[in-house]
Amino acid sequence: MRRPLVLALTGLVLMSTGACASVAEDRSYSLGRGIVNYDELRRAGDKCQAEGGSLQAKMDGGDPAQLSNYTCVIPKVKRP
Repeated sequence: MRRPLVLALTGLVLMSTGACASVAEDRSYSLGRGIVNYDELRRAGDKCQAEGGSLQAKMDGGDPAQLSNYTCVIPKVKRP
């Protein structure tokens, strides 16, 4: 009875540690929904640059008039 409990707790600890690491590293995000206009792209680009990223259009052939086809790509930070 003790062994299954130890295995379950070990699995829980490993899963929670992995979840924290993946959330902290990947901070890139899509701009959301709506129609693209100059002012919106400018604000989103400024915000993205302030967070250390760059605004990029998705390269999968989507509609360039939709905000959801633009992403703020923030490089992953290497932790020691």
